[in-house]
Amino acid sequence: MSDSNQFFKDAKQELEDYIQNRILLAKMQVADKVSDKMAAGALLTILGVLFVFALIFGGIMAAYYLTDLTGSLVKGFGYVAAFFLGLAVLVLIFQKSIAGGVRNSIIKNLFK
Repeated sequence: MSDSNQFFKDAKQELEDYIQNRILLAKMQVADKVSDKMAAGALLTILGVLFVFALIFGGIMAAYYLTDLTGSLVKGFGYVAAFFLGLAVLVLIFQKSIAGGVRNSIIKNLFK
């Protein structure tokens, strides 16, 4: 009877160790995925900020270039403002398809 008691104690201990190891493995997998997603988010944020700066300074540069071509500061900046307004209107027109593409990309990235 002592052998079977010892067997069940050992089996119980092995099962507890196995469960602890599975929990630890799950935590490590979650930490790995979360850290990957956080790094990707940080990288996208940095790239987004750099893109916005490039867009702003490129717009200013284009406005001054158009000022030289047209001979009027108002016309140069007006053309650039009209261009950006046109882009905003296009984004508003196609916002559902753009949002759908972004949503699908995020979902695909989360479950990669």
